[in-house]
Amino acid sequence: MARTTLVKMAVVRRLAAAGILLAFLGAGPPPAAQTAASPRLLVVLVVDQMRFDYIDQMRTRWTRGLKRLVTEGAVFEQSHYPYLQTVTCAGHATIGTGTFPATHGIILNAWWRGTRNAPCTEDATVKAVPYEPDAEVVGHSAVQLLVPTMADRLRAASPESRVVSLSIKPRSAIMMAGSGGVVAWTDDRNRWATSTAYAAAPDPDIQAFLAAHPRLAVRSEVWERLVDPSTYTGSDAGVGEKPPSGWTAEFPHALSGAPGTSDGQFYTLWEHSPYADAYLGRMAADLVERKALGQRAAVDVLGVSFSALDYVGHKFGPGSHEVQDTLLRLDRTIGDMLDALDRLVGPGRYLVGLSADHGVAPIPEARTASGQDGGRVPTQRLRQAANAALVEVLGPGQHVARAEYTQIYLTAAARQRVLEAPALLLPVTAALERIPGIARALPGAGLERERTSSDPNVRAAALSHVPGRSGEIVVVPRPYYVIGGADATTHGTHQPYDQHVPLIFFGAGVKPGRYGAPSTPADLAPTLAASIDLAMPGVDGVARTEVFHRR
Repeated sequence: MARTTLVKMAVVRRLAAAGILLAFLGAGPPPAAQTAASPRLLVVLVVDQMRFDYIDQMRTRWTRGLKRLVTEGAVFEQSHYPYLQTVTCAGHATIGTGTFPATHGIILNAWWRGTRNAPCTEDATVKAVPYEPDAEVVGHSAVQLLVPTMADRLRAASPESRVVSLSIKPRSAIMMAGSGGVVAWTDDRNRWATSTAYAAAPDPDIQAFLAAHPRLAVRSEVWERLVDPSTYTGSDAGVGEKPPSGWTAEFPHALSGAPGTSDGQFYTLWEHSPYADAYLGRMAADLVERKALGQRAAVDVLGVSFSALDYVGHKFGPGSHEVQDTLLRLDRTIGDMLDALDRLVGPGRYLVGLSADHGVAPIPEARTASGQDGGRVPTQRLRQAANAALVEVLGPGQHVARAEYTQIYLTAAARQRVLEAPALLLPVTAALERIPGIARALPGAGLERERTSSDPNVRAAALSHVPGRSGEIVVVPRPYYVIGGADATTHGTHQPYDQHVPLIFFGAGVKPGRYGAPSTPADLAPTLAASIDLAMPGVDGVARTEVFHRR
């Protein structure tokens, strides 16, 4: 029997054992590029908090990478998250797995675990692996994911494939990668780290980059607007902006913060600036070269999530000069990355999928100052209203354990009572709906069965609902109302400003153009997988094969 046939048979047996169906054309390693149009490198780019309307606002001002993506790529104009809790961990899990929270299990950035609120990636069974001194000791992993990521499926089909995933946030890097690969992030102390879920020791290539490019080298830098200030729309110091400590609401912004402050403040301000994105882009390009991503027989995956826009947007709002400048500078950062991929991998040999984990609401105070509706709903008010209503039916006591954004969790005793008599929640939901800014309050029990409801509030809440993780009550804010108030603005609703985000494909075999079909960021992973004939059964997203030239 010919050697190539033996190789192919061994590969097929391995794929069958992994439970993954993969089509092979000709001889070669799995899932190898079998035609000239098939990519060697799949690139997942996520821009944290990027609303779709930013594309139309900025496209004539972009000159580099983002311009290439929107003019030479396939841009889906109607890409919306269909669920309620549009937050970072849930969005990255949706992009990474091709499924919605009701399927992948990641409902929020953190949720109540019975005795305390825990981050979506916290894992007590693993330890931190620091790259820099003074890193936190919390271990992170994808242990809470209920389904594999696209990268997980590729590694199962092709152990030779390499996965690299990077972000400032652990939840962003981890949810793109899944359970394996080279994964790195900065922790709560702003120090680079990974965990024993991914490596027993620091990756030498990342270590080499960090040693050669210390972030403190830019401590004396000042963030100025990139181009003529007269070209920015709106006011530099808008109503309701809440800049981080060390900065005012107006440019310029010194990365060192106030005179005499510590390195710790520098790291915080650094991540609230485009300098963090630029650094991450350089790190990604460096690792593509060091690890020969896309330059070998196997197909590799690179995930990069840019977080600066989210940090900036929360503090300054979507209409700010800071957000505009972050987008202008991200255009250059992505341009440098694409140039590096062209040089190292080759044009037409890599495929990029770009999306965002969520959008962002306007600053409520900016709306009310101009006579428009909007406002804030303090989390404490939700908790107090729910508990007061429960006291009326259950008797005196503290019956609410936690109010975590849209989720209200009851104590174990109260939960048992309402499970036995669901009607006890009726006065509670009624009390919550009387709070200005709350559109609906829904019992959590049975909500998972309402994923196809004709009521948009119910359907969105159901697609975010996971029994055992979600609260006993779900509140749905009215448009332009945000829950909580630590930042200038936030996200996490099913309103268009939170749900409508970019979905762009660029590179190997892609037909440029604007596509009007209803779509979702859950389509990103199946589409990249389809380009290499990697099957992804059981996902909620759709492989957008219409973007590819016929192979």
